[in-house]
Amino acid sequence: MKDKTNKWLPWISSLLIAILIAYTLTVISDSVSLSSSARIFMPDPVPSTQVLSISAYESINEFSGKNSGIYPYKGALAGITISLILILVIIPFLYVKGTLQSERRENPTILWYLGSALMFWIILVPIIGGVVNIYSFQIAKENSEKSKTQDKMRMELTDVSFVLAEQILELDDISEINIENIAKIKNSEFGYLLVSNPEDSSVVITISSNKLNNFTATTIVRPYSDQIFKYQTTY
Repeated sequence: MKDKTNKWLPWISSLLIAILIAYTLTVISDSVSLSSSARIFMPDPVPSTQVLSISAYESINEFSGKNSGIYPYKGALAGITISLILILVIIPFLYVKGTLQSERRENPTILWYLGSALMFWIILVPIIGGVVNIYSFQIAKENSEKSKTQDKMRMELTDVSFVLAEQILELDDISEINIENIAKIKNSEFGYLLVSNPEDSSVVITISSNKLNNFTATTIVRPYSDQIFKYQTTY
């Protein structure tokens, strides 16, 4: 058991060092004392991130009316070059050199720890970043679809409210209101609940959707009032 533990201990240590390196670089990159242009030079295991950084940096400058010239692009080129040299040359060299040195020793050398930690860094960070981006995209997509459905429900409820008000005025008898006579409700993908109140000639309409279990919109229709209908609740 001890031999197995000793076998995996260097790799676990290396992984912890990689996490520390990633955390340190993130803190430095997000530091308030570090300007946006300086972040371009920070090494990144995903060099395309630096391209996005320069694009965002330039967009902000353009919006504020500033012209930074060619300097940021040279900075981005330098930052990407540094990242590529690290990923393709320096880090593999450190790992291989450290591995060769450690073969003749009982414990791995410092060079091996550094090289393997950096290897973990360039492998794990893009994977974690990709997973986070996929998750964020999925959440954003779901929220967008939810907002579209809510807007569609509100618009349809408004149309139904006016149609219902016209029907009440035409029949002049709220008790004769029939939900089946309203084409928009019959053909709707949403569910409707109508509650009439003969005392003040009002109708409460509630719209719901199977797609949104925690959202309904309600209007109170009063065709004989100055305010024909109003939203009562939306949640």
